[in-house]
Amino acid sequence: MSLYADSEYLVRDEIAAVHARQFKNIVAPGAWGSGAQRRAVAAEARRAGYEVGLLEPPPDGPDEPDVELPEVARRVIRTIAASVHDLNKNFYDQAMADGLSDAEYVEIVGVVSRLVDLDVFARGIAVPPRPLPAPEAGEPTRERPGTAVHEEAWVPTIPNGPDGGEIGEALYHGQPMPYILRALSLVPEELRAHVELEVAHYTRLEKIFDYEYQHHEGLTRPQAEIVAGRVSALNDCFY
Repeated sequence: MSLYADSEYLVRDEIAAVHARQFKNIVAPGAWGSGAQRRAVAAEARRAGYEVGLLEPPPDGPDEPDVELPEVARRVIRTIAASVHDLNKNFYDQAMADGLSDAEYVEIVGVVSRLVDLDVFARGIAVPPRPLPAPEAGEPTRERPGTAVHEEAWVPTIPNGPDGGEIGEALYHGQPMPYILRALSLVPEELRAHVELEVAHYTRLEKIFDYEYQHHEGLTRPQAEIVAGRVSALNDCFY
């Protein structure tokens, strides 16, 4: 059964399938968080959204976290989910001083931003947020890419070109990538998961500079960019 079988709007099968994989990924062990911890990150993000009115709680009540997260992690999650205008370098530095690692921060950004994407989609088609699956067992890999260095972002990133090594080539497909994508590269699996959503909703990375390419039959590339630009303006996105 489709993830969105209860919606009166038709959702393409490929998008529903991608979203189902995303929810499964969110509750699976990552690089720095266990499945239970990542599910707790998602539950905390949703709770923040409910409290400020960005989301409507589901009829059967909000998802409950399976584990208790540190206060610094909860603060970061809630700010990313519901108060993004308060994010700045001082906020990031304070999170580091309070015991969060740079890679843990990146993983939280990845999980929360993907969940918000999925929840906003559900709201747009007038269905409640999809229930979070049970967490998957297993330990985080704790793998940190050796080519990640401090460039001009707050967090270390994998550079473009030869300096990025094999992992950079695999992630960027030989193309220069902007910081808006490379910001997640300290946790490569989060970048890969983000790209899967981006391809489903927007366009293919290798086609991003091909302005004649039309990824979906519904909107031309200029029309898609108008929608993206308008949404960014409404959200006060500094990009």
